[in-house]
Parts: sequence; C-alpha cells; structure tokens
Amino acid sequence: MDILSFVNSKDIREYLQLINYQCDSMQAAWLVYHSANKTMDEKHAAYRWIIENMPDCPMPKRRFAINRDSLHAFLQEHMTFCETHRIKIEKDPCLENLSDYEEDLYCLAFESRWFCFPTPFKKGDLVYRYYENPHKHRCCGGVFVLEGITNTEEDIKRCVHGDESDMNAYGWYQDPDGTVYNEVMHNYMDLVKFEGELYGQERLLIAISNFVQGKISFELLLQSQRTLMMRDYGETWMPNWYTDEGMELAGLTNMPKMTKKQKRANRIRRKKESRYYG
Repeated sequence: MDILSFVNSKDIREYLQLINYQCDSMQAAWLVYHSANKTMDEKHAAYRWIIENMPDCPMPKRRFAINRDSLHAFLQEHMTFCETHRIKIEKDPCLENLSDYEEDLYCLAFESRWFCFPTPFKKGDLVYRYYENPHKHRCCGGVFVLEGITNTEEDIKRCVHGDESDMNAYGWYQDPDGTVYNEVMHNYMDLVKFEGELYGQERLLIAISNFVQGKISFELLLQSQRTLMMRDYGETWMPNWYTDEGMELAGLTNMPKMTKKQKRANRIRRKKESRYYG
C-alpha cells in the first residue's frame, strides 16, 4: 500500500514519492488519520495494512496523550471506536461529551504528537494551505512568503515532546488592505506552492519573495510597496460616496492612457527635478 497517497498536499506527496521516503509506523498512522479525502473504510484498510506490515512500537505519554504500549493495539481499538460511532462521525466528525480516554482514543493520541517530514519548499516560496482560497487574506490565511519550516535537526530536538500545533511554517502574510506582517501557521503538511497570478497589492509578495532570497535590494522592495500601494489605492480604495458628476469634474473618470512620448517626457521632467532635490 502507498501510505504516501494519504498526504493531503499534492506537492509534498509527490516530493516524498520522488525521494522514496520511508515512513515509520507512527508517521504512517498519523498521515492516514489526517487524510482529508479518504473514506473511513479506506483509512481502516490502511490501518490494518500498518498492523500487518509495519513494526509495532510504543506510544509514549505526551502532554495531552496517555501512554500506550502498542501502536497496533491502539489502531485496532481506534477502528472499533470509529465503527461504533460511524453514523455520528460521518454526520459530524467533531464528537462531543467524550471521556478523557475516549478523546485520546478518537483523536488526541494522533494530534498530541509532533512529526518531522521533509518538504520540497524553500525560503522565499509562495505557498498556501491546499484547502484555502489563496487570494482570501485573513489572519494567517491566503498565499504567503515562506521564511522557514520547523523540520530541521534543531527542531527535532526542541519539539520531540511537542504536538502537531508545533509543526509550523512561518513567513510574510498580508491583510486585505495590503498590510504585511510576519506570522506562524500550522500544519506545514497542508502547504502547496502557489502557481497562479497575484493582483493589486498582492504583488508585493513577489517583491518580498525575491528580497528574502537576496535577489533584490531593500530599496527596491520599498519602491515596490510604494508603487503598488499608490496604484491600488487609486484603483480600488477611492471613497464611494462621490457622485459620477463629481468624479468627472475631478478628472477621475475616463482617464486616457499616456502615450510613449508622454511617458518619456515625464521621465525627463523627473530627472530634471531630481537635480534640485537630490
């Protein structure tokens, strides 16, 4: 069975398959548990394959997970629990009123553990969660410029007792108004590369991407931000309470495009002005 087919991110899945990545038993079970597009029957078939074909191992205690002596025994008990509550789970996977033991059996035994997986991403990549609209910018949402991922040797030492909320990627995000901020997200196994087009102030992310990779200067990054903000404001952030007549009287409607000759004249004028202010 191809356990890597359970990876949600197309880019990470294809990369792990390309390098012939070999999961250990706990990693395999975690990937199966988190698969968003597989049915319960498909997941249980994968769990049974893990029991029959991969080594058993203990499941050490974590902050929100109890100690278990056998992964194989746990997976069998987990499947029995899910089958017993199949109707409720398929209607709404967020079960309520569970005991501590049942909650561990259903989800915390998986979610309270930290795992390290290699990814194809590098600093400066434009990425987003596979299930999100990349152009919908909210708190830690939408496409962002990747700075790094917590899957290094140092992270392995630091997060060995962490949980999946520590499986972070961090970088530069945007608010809907174009404000840029640095923040952290989880889970990095949900990331895919952004391959589309960016619009308006979103295009500042292109400049940030090239800046963090050392391809452009800080000065050019600032010029990019200034230019895109001014252009975006003129096109989309003009107050909407002015009448069409007022907009026309202010010269803000039916604006003709500048000819090449006019653009050249403007450049010459700016050069001359710079002599006085430089």
